[in-house]
Order: sequence, then structure tokens, then C-alpha cells
Amino acid sequence: MADWKEQYLQLWNKLSKRQRYTIIGVAALLMISLLGWSYWYGSKPDMVPLFTGMETKDAGEVAAKLKESKVAYEVQESPNGTAILVSSKDVHNARLNLATQGLPRGQKGFEIFEDTKLGVTEFQNKVNYLQALQGELTRTIEQLEEVDKVRVHIVLQEDSLYKKNEKPATASIMLKLKPNAQLSKSQVKGIVNLVAHSVQGLQAENITIVDNMGKILNDPDESDEKNVGNTTLTQIDMAKKVQDQLQKNVQTLLDQALGEGKAVVRLNVELDFDQKTTDKQTFTPVVDDSGIIRSSQETAETYNGTSGAPGGPAGTTSNIPGYVAANNAQSQYEKKEATKNYEINEEKQKIIASPGTVKRLTIAVLVDDQVTGAQQDSISRVVSSAVGLNTVRGDTISVETLPFSTEMMDKRAKEEQDQRDKEQRIFYLQIAAVVLVLALIATAIYLYRRKKRLELEAVEEAARQEAEAIRISEEKRAAAIAAGKVTDSDLTEEEQTQMTERQALEELIRNKPDEMAQLVKTWLSED
Repeated sequence: MADWKEQYLQLWNKLSKRQRYTIIGVAALLMISLLGWSYWYGSKPDMVPLFTGMETKDAGEVAAKLKESKVAYEVQESPNGTAILVSSKDVHNARLNLATQGLPRGQKGFEIFEDTKLGVTEFQNKVNYLQALQGELTRTIEQLEEVDKVRVHIVLQEDSLYKKNEKPATASIMLKLKPNAQLSKSQVKGIVNLVAHSVQGLQAENITIVDNMGKILNDPDESDEKNVGNTTLTQIDMAKKVQDQLQKNVQTLLDQALGEGKAVVRLNVELDFDQKTTDKQTFTPVVDDSGIIRSSQETAETYNGTSGAPGGPAGTTSNIPGYVAANNAQSQYEKKEATKNYEINEEKQKIIASPGTVKRLTIAVLVDDQVTGAQQDSISRVVSSAVGLNTVRGDTISVETLPFSTEMMDKRAKEEQDQRDKEQRIFYLQIAAVVLVLALIATAIYLYRRKKRLELEAVEEAARQEAEAIRISEEKRAAAIAAGKVTDSDLTEEEQTQMTERQALEELIRNKPDEMAQLVKTWLSED
């Protein structure tokens, strides 16, 4: 620390007087600027938005009222409209005062008729009705989350005695969407139907919706709704969503495994949107007498007695009651019959296949040529498992190697590195500026203190030299007086008094030495 200070002092001593004053002046100027900026920034009121996104006309009226009320304000222009800022302590009062005066006016709806005055012509009523209708539609459409601002222009239908001279109603709508927002086809169609059913005689084909970039949102040529239908569009959107989701999952998986930019995935999904209904009727045969008996019939015949043969001989003789044939013998007869009818097992199924199932899936994966064949096989298996590949339905996967171009990646990495270097340079420059300002301030303080110290030392040295000169002069004069070289007339009154006192003491010492010794002892004991 001492060496650094010594070097600094040597460097400072080498500077000329003008250079020193220049450095001190710059340091003082920076210090004053810093203090002034701090005071200005600290005393600046905290400005907050009073209204934002206003039209130029509304902003002018609000600014005029604030000026009349002597309220400080600031105007800021932005792509979203005009914003007016006021102090945070005045924002609530200013907003309430302006609201009581109906500002900002914005898009008025049918409340415009609340201020209807006497003597209003039919033409003025028609104009007011048109403005009210446009204002109501604007406020309604702005309720959509994706919409930032809306402008609605309506041309009412012009009636005529002749059909061919009639002009149909038309409408044009300009939408300003929020950043990264997008309206779906159903939302655009909903806006078209809303406007068409709000204006008498307005047909949907006479409505045009454009965004702030000039793109027509309900153009039938782009949407192809007349050609493919809403159902087909929904199916295409669904297939695209499934494809994008699967592709994103696979790409994320490969980026984490191989590194970003080492693999590219393209995936194609075919969905089956056919609604299938299958009626299935199955009959299960009865096995081993197991089943539910539907009907059963059993017949049993028995005979025990004498007869030539069981049942008798054939003919009428054996069937005549009471007839006993000759040569009768003891006989026995038994006959049983059983008939069983079983219920047939029947199974009926009605299967309705939900549309949207995956019909076929094809995957193409390109990897850098640094990937080995074993890694290719691993990638193929992992990707197949991740997407649920099914070879039975015809799904295929292809993993191929190809040398990747790193030009874009290197360029992006260089741009990122340049940006980081630039930020670091700015950071270091800011630190250097702060250090320089602090060093200049410290230098100015040190020089000021050093100057004061040198001035004080110079004053003390001058006083010491003056005191020394006086002491030497007094000693010389005292010696001259003691030697008797100075006459009594040349002595000052003080010197004469001192000489008289000294002579008196010398006389006391010569005449009364014991008393003087006792007096000195008394003085010493008191001290």
C-alpha cells in the first residue's frame, strides 16, 4: 500500500500544474453531475399510467383536461396506442375526475342515444345508430382473450324501388391480436356469425376480417372450407397436433441423448377417422351335456309276467285282451326313452370404433455420421418404444447417418459468444467508469487534505522560527543587560521591572540565604 502511494505521489509530482487542475476539475465536475443526477432522479415524481391504448383524439381531450386541472402528465406513444402517465399520488383523483366528464370516450355503444337532443334529424339518428352498432360489436369482439384491439366498419343496406339497384350491407373488421396469439377457424367463424346476425340484411359472405398484418382471416380460398368442409379441417388439425407432439417428444429425446443439432426427426402420422360399427353374434356349442335345459321328455315301459315272449307274437292274437297263448312262460320287459333340448349359447356384441386412432406411423431419423451402427440400432429401438411403433399395422422407422453441416450452429455460437463478450466489455467499462470516478474523488480529497496539511505545517514552521528568533533575541538582550551593556534608559518598563525583581532576589539570597532556602522548600512542597 505504501509503495503504491509512493508511486502515485511520484506520478502526481511529475504532472504540470495545469494537468493537476484539469484532473481535479474533471473529478469535481463528475462529482457534481453525479450528485445533481441523484437529486434530480430522487426528486422526480413516480409516474404511473393513467390510461393506455387510447386513440389520438381521446388522448388529446384527456391531456387538455389534465392541463386545465394543472396536473402534471407525460405522453407516451406506442404501437398499442397513446398512453398518458401522471404522478402516482394524482392517478386516482385524476381518473375519477375524468370519468365524471365521460373521458376517455372510446367506442360508445347504444348509450350514445342517452344524450339525444331535440331537433335531431333522421340522418343524424342513422349515423348515431351506425356508430352505436360499431361500438357494441367492437366491445363484444374485444372480449376474446386473443384480441387486443378491434375496428369495425359497417355499411348499412340501401333500399331501392328496384331490386337491381339495392346495395347489400357489408362489414369489414380489423383485428389486432396479442403477441404470439392466433385465432382458430371456429373463432373466426364465430365473429363472422356474430356480425352477420347483428346487422340487418348482412350476409356472411359480405364480411371481411383482416389482421393488423393485412392477412384475410376468413378467406374461403385459403381455408378451403367449401372444398373440404369443417370436419376435414378438424381432422387435419388433429393429425397435425398428434404428429407435432410425437415429433417434439422424439426430437427432445435425441437432443438430450446425442446433443443438440446431432439428430433430425421427421414423423408422419395417418389417423383413421372412419366411424366403424361392428355387430358380433357368437353361438357356443354345448359340450358334454353342459348347458341350460330348455325342455326334457322321458318315457319308461316295464312288464313282468308269463308270456311266450315279451310283447307276444306278432299279429292280432297277442293283442286281444284275455287271450292266453299256449306255452306261456315267465317273462320280464323294461324300456326307457329320454329326450332333452338345451338352450343354445348366444353372444352378441356391438363395437363402435372411435375415430382418430393411429392407422399408420412412419419415422425418419437422420443422425450425424459420428454415430456408430450399434448406436443406430439403439436409437431405432428407443424411438420405436417412445412412439409405440407397431409393425403389424405397417409402421416403419428408418435411422440413417449423414454428415451434418455445422455452419449455422457455429455462426449462432459465434453470435452468442460475441454478444456475451460485448456484455462483458460493457460491464467492465461500467466498473472502470465507477472506479475512475471514485479514484478521481479520492484523489481530489487526498490533494485537498495534503494541501491543508502543508499549509498548516508551513504556518507552524513560520511560528516556530519566529518564536526561535524571538527567544534568541531575548537571550542576547538578557545577556547584554546582565553584562551592563544596556543602559537603564534603553530598558523597557517590563525589563526594568524584571531587573528590579532579580536584584531584590539576589540581595535576599546574599543577605538571608536561610530564609530563601526555606522559601524554596515551601514552594517545592506546594508544587
